[in-house]
Amino acid sequence: MKKKKPDSNWDFQPVQVIDNVARRPAQLKILPLPDSLEFSLPEGHICLITDDGSLTTSHVVQTLCDRSWKVVVLSFPQAIIAQQAPLPAGVERITLADMSEELLQHKLSAIATNIGTIGSFIHIHPQAVEQDKAIVKHIFFVAKHLKKSLTETANYTRSSFLTVVRLDGAFGLEHNTNYGAIAGGLFGLTKTLRWEWPKVFARSIDLSPAIDAQKSAEHIIGELCDSNLYINEVAYGSQGRVTLKASVVK
Repeated sequence: MKKKKPDSNWDFQPVQVIDNVARRPAQLKILPLPDSLEFSLPEGHICLITDDGSLTTSHVVQTLCDRSWKVVVLSFPQAIIAQQAPLPAGVERITLADMSEELLQHKLSAIATNIGTIGSFIHIHPQAVEQDKAIVKHIFFVAKHLKKSLTETANYTRSSFLTVVRLDGAFGLEHNTNYGAIAGGLFGLTKTLRWEWPKVFARSIDLSPAIDAQKSAEHIIGELCDSNLYINEVAYGSQGRVTLKASVVK
């Protein structure tokens, strides 16, 4: 498929200087497909994945199971996300009864004690839910309580913290899709974690809603295994794989 060229209106923008700080509009930068780093979680470690209620979760879980990863799925209360994704046989699902931080902390501790140390975390954000804010807040709590586990795992293998949202596949810059902006707050979270947890692989992904579940899972796994440590955020949409850069001064 021929890639669409970025809108020329965004190619060159004047620099704004506010309080002696130069500010430039964001612009899309087309990226090649990710290189794949061969790695697996150590014995006794698991990958925790949140369930968005779609087949994307199912495909991501199945792919990791096929690679001999031990996976646990965390489902939100059905009052928040009514549908639960079907899971491969043998994969344990932990369902939250409410959205309290206390219960979340208890469940994460129970997973670590009874199943395995959490060495990788993938949040797949649901589309079109009314409780966007509550879910995003919960992922901030997850980061808080997984800090010790992920940073310690990173001392001897790759540990990761990924968030996946569906804006427009272009970080909201294409202006052709209705989406909830609240989920965009997860990009700020992963940017912060890259600075606070320098050894942990942290990345945010924006998938176009037009991408089907199987392809979405392929993109998520591709980013999870990307060998490039210098990219914080990636989107997949009409222009292929892109990230953000500051606009060029003319």
